[in-house]
Amino acid sequence: MLLIRTLMVVLLLFSTSTWARVPTDPAQAEQIFRRWLAAYNAGDSQALQAVLSSHGIDHTAQRYLDIRETFGPFDVLTRTVDTPDTIAAIVRGTSSDRGILITVAIDPANRPYLKTLQLEGVEIPDAFKPARLEMPALIAQSRARLDTLAAQDKLSGTFLLAQDGKVQMAWQGGRADREQGIPVDSSTTFRLASLNKMFTAVAILQLAEAGKLTLDDTIARHLRDYPHQAVATSITIRQLLNHTTGLGEIFDEAFECRKASLKTLADYWEVYGAAAPAFQPGTQDQYSNYGYILLGSIIEAASGQSYDAYVEQHIFGPAGMTATGSAPEATLVPGRAVPYTLSDGRWVRETKTLPLRGTSAGGGYSTAHDLLRFAEALRSGRLIPASALDAATSPQNTKGWYGYGFMVSGEGEQHQYGHEGGAPGANAALIVLPSHGYVVIGLSNVDPDAMENVVNFVGNRLPLSQRGLSARPAAPATTRRATRSPTR
Repeated sequence: MLLIRTLMVVLLLFSTSTWARVPTDPAQAEQIFRRWLAAYNAGDSQALQAVLSSHGIDHTAQRYLDIRETFGPFDVLTRTVDTPDTIAAIVRGTSSDRGILITVAIDPANRPYLKTLQLEGVEIPDAFKPARLEMPALIAQSRARLDTLAAQDKLSGTFLLAQDGKVQMAWQGGRADREQGIPVDSSTTFRLASLNKMFTAVAILQLAEAGKLTLDDTIARHLRDYPHQAVATSITIRQLLNHTTGLGEIFDEAFECRKASLKTLADYWEVYGAAAPAFQPGTQDQYSNYGYILLGSIIEAASGQSYDAYVEQHIFGPAGMTATGSAPEATLVPGRAVPYTLSDGRWVRETKTLPLRGTSAGGGYSTAHDLLRFAEALRSGRLIPASALDAATSPQNTKGWYGYGFMVSGEGEQHQYGHEGGAPGANAALIVLPSHGYVVIGLSNVDPDAMENVVNFVGNRLPLSQRGLSARPAAPATTRRATRSPTR
């Protein structure tokens, strides 16, 4: 299964409700925040559970310890709200380089129980962003990080850094197949998880350029047999692209029970098509894999081709991506890495949750060099016009972390776009800084998030210079404002 931990997106969003019994000891939000943070940073399960229970948080400590495994302990950077009843603080994960807004709010009618304990991804304020490095120093630090992670058996995969299409650094480490002792090399293909969403969005934009659809078309205009026509007439292609439909996830118990029968995109309609949106479409953000399944169906309807045939002909072919595809897991793909997930402290082969076949929501496979070809084909205008790319990679949803098929952040010369993806046995990330022609790619065949963290480490420290500005291709760089929820 494609498990998007929308750390990359709305990273984590946990809200709480109060319990019925009111405890006798009052407390302020500041005290609760400090106790929660100290227990979290120490990785102390008992202390963390005591804080949660004493303030009415119906979550387990393990939920937050899992977050800690990804982000590391938190450093507090700044407060955005500081009152007796509400604390909102931007923190940074020490192992992930990502920003998170933590909100702790007391329920005034039921103090000191909380009405909110929420974590969501935000952009690091400029004053706290890491210093940019010169390229030799950045390459040395990046290689050292990757080598250390591989030596600790926390990472296997491939990493690539390029500028203006020229590779500045390439790294491979670990095993593509542990049982057979096959090492990762530059030709190893890795599962992409949600990176496929970029291909889906580009396909939609191509069809829009060809006049076969518009972004304001409803689902119903193209999927006339969709089982829930009230939903189909209320949601647009634009909302599917930018994750504002409220249609939600597909990886749940229903998926586990019926995944063997989900062989086409339309098969997903039977399982998830009757559901109503969680909110009024267009009013909120919620990462939706099902929304991208529907985009794949719309591509099929508008083009008259299967999704796989369309992207092969109109994206992979023109970009020169000869090692990219979505063949089923049961099909032998030469050079495709075996996925491994951590179980009781050991890496074991992952077979349960990977999709039977890659879809328009994710689950395909590629190499780092093929993804570089894709990024360069985008930047040069070979796949979609510069104006369409500019729209796709500008903030398009309510919180500004997503465009059309691309995660976005930063503004001016720090603007970047790309995507992240993760599932058991798969971790992938691609970042493009268009003003300087940088492309950073990381692919791995073990659980998230070690490779994503390295990609973000590099992306946040790339040197920004006038040389980069003068050397960039013709694609325009406009000033954008975005908040990036990391990945996801």
